[in-house]
Amino acid sequence: MKKEFLIFLAFLGGTMAVAYDNLEYKGGSRNSACYGECYDEYVKTYGTPSDIERNKQLLAQADEFSSIRGLWAGCAACHGQEGEGGIGPTLAGQSETDISTKLTTYKNGGMIGSQSALMWGQAAMLSENDINTIAKFIQQGLPK
Repeated sequence: MKKEFLIFLAFLGGTMAVAYDNLEYKGGSRNSACYGECYDEYVKTYGTPSDIERNKQLLAQADEFSSIRGLWAGCAACHGQEGEGGIGPTLAGQSETDISTKLTTYKNGGMIGSQSALMWGQAAMLSENDINTIAKFIQQGLPK
């Protein structure tokens, strides 16, 4: 009995050695090791971290839909990237009023169609401002 157990352990140990023999990552650069000339070059190319964040904020301010672009990815999963429909109905071409009315109805647990229950959880997390911005975004043709 002991012999079989030792053979099993040897087999298991050999398998583990083969399965994990290349876990160490070698190569590639790490951005956390950038200092001196490396950092100076990075700052010349991209700016300081505060410059980068300031530029992101300026870009977001220039885009009236920046606050909902991340939310739209969830919408697009069912309604299509261009609002063309899919699991959910087509949104493209609907008016701002129609979209905001429907989203508000869903947010309040109301029924619009057979798939209303799918929208209740999605709409529940939206603020009034989110609803209005999404509605305007859709009416304007999902601008890039």
